[in-house]
Amino acid sequence: MATPKPSDFNKRVAFGLTESVKNTNTGSIRKQFVEKLKLWYAPKTRTLNQQYQLQGTSLENTKVIIVRHNPELEAYTLAKIGNVQYDIASISPDETNKAVAYDYVTLKRSE
Repeated sequence: MATPKPSDFNKRVAFGLTESVKNTNTGSIRKQFVEKLKLWYAPKTRTLNQQYQLQGTSLENTKVIIVRHNPELEAYTLAKIGNVQYDIASISPDETNKAVAYDYVTLKRSE
């Protein structure tokens, strides 16, 4: 597995939760994404063989991103890249003693 370069981390992702938020104009309450943490990420490209292996599984239409190791990620269930919201399918944390560690986060587009 190749180590990403610092220059690869050139995109932003927001992690957060769904919370009930009150509309100040109407007073109605609705559930919406609330950002809690924003990180730089590097996209992880899958090989064709990996894509074929995921066909027919629950991970078929997912994408993987790489972020610097952050133990806070375990607390969040949603991610937002641009205007697209994703459910966090899995987090593969790097729990080694390396000075620079990376977590692989699998995202599935929310319906």
